[in-house]
Amino acid sequence: MNEQLKELIKNFKGRNFKNFLEYVYCNFQKSTTTVKEKDKNKYIKMQNNILKYIISNEKVISFEINKKK
Repeated sequence: MNEQLKELIKNFKGRNFKNFLEYVYCNFQKSTTTVKEKDKNKYIKMQNNILKYIISNEKVISFEINKKK
């Protein structure tokens, strides 16, 4: 698991996987709106890649979220 994802899990205050997906999506949306136009594509690609990773590793991430409680 990469450091960026570990940091997102650490800062996540919710309780389930669905809320975590929403949290990650909203964090990247904030980043996308505050960056320059030329960097937007980079953030959109990062967002898509991390969301794909999260979905494909749902069990591991759910375990990490539950372990944090």
